[in-house]
Amino acid sequence: MKILVVDDDDFIRTVLLKTLISAGYDVEESPNGAHAIDRLKTNKYNLVITDVVMPEQSGISVGEYIRKNEIQTAVLAISAYNKEGDMLDFAEYFADETLEKPFEKSQLLKIVSRLCQTGNITNALENM
Repeated sequence: MKILVVDDDDFIRTVLLKTLISAGYDVEESPNGAHAIDRLKTNKYNLVITDVVMPEQSGISVGEYIRKNEIQTAVLAISAYNKEGDMLDFAEYFADETLEKPFEKSQLLKIVSRLCQTGNITNALENM
């Protein structure tokens, strides 16, 4: 499984990378939405895990790009700002799953595993 992790917070990105790599996933990273969109133009991913609120381009922009261009990938939106502005509620229109920060590693791995069992991951693999 090839996963793209998009988060402007270096610490969060590192935790996500280490957790996913130790679970056996092939993981790449992007520090913001603009960089992630550039990667999506030239690479295929089974799953994109994106923070919702980031500078330059947000995770919402990443999700919109994925859906507009009909990219076959699952999307997990994460955010610490759900209480103020309901960012995760808004992200539901482009994300297959959402997860509020802070989260437990076990929560993350459970959701990633579930997304790996959905049709989105299957379709992405068939189109690679």
